[in-house]
Amino acid sequence: MFFRGVNKSNMIIFSLMLGIVILFFSFENSKLGIIAYADKHCQRNTTCLIDMNKIIPFDWDKMYIIDKGISPEDIEKIIGAKFNYENSLFYKIIFVRDQKVIYSDEYHPPDESYMKKFIKPNFYYPHEREGDYFSYYAVSKDNSILSVKIENEPLMSDKIYYNIFPSNAQQIRGKEL
Repeated sequence: MFFRGVNKSNMIIFSLMLGIVILFFSFENSKLGIIAYADKHCQRNTTCLIDMNKIIPFDWDKMYIIDKGISPEDIEKIIGAKFNYENSLFYKIIFVRDQKVIYSDEYHPPDESYMKKFIKPNFYYPHEREGDYFSYYAVSKDNSILSVKIENEPLMSDKIYYNIFPSNAQQIRGKEL
């Protein structure tokens, strides 16, 4: 009964907008999927392993987690695909399929946000010492397990940090010695 009075073109427009909103939230959940998965399967202040194949809702060949301050030209060399974004001072996560960027996002510093939960990439392997720094991770579908450690210091801040780092040396790239 309700649909009789509604114009078909309005229904089509509404359906398209609803589809776009759902698609937007599903891509947004790929970033938050790490947090949701870790909340469900990991304990605080303990390192656990997460399989990105179980979290990411779209098909991908490689995932790159890139340190802040790397130029778009250098990112293109790293990922082997066109990267049409400007310089920024934020960490990036980029998914590539068939030499094309299919998803890209930036992670802003926690002090500039109202959010309570943050993904915080760690660019030291195996430990934070001189010479262990690297500039990006390259994660493939057949080597898709990352380490995550949930850190929360309630006396210092109400924020929760999800430190992600490579689970093995094959994921490390751009090591500066």
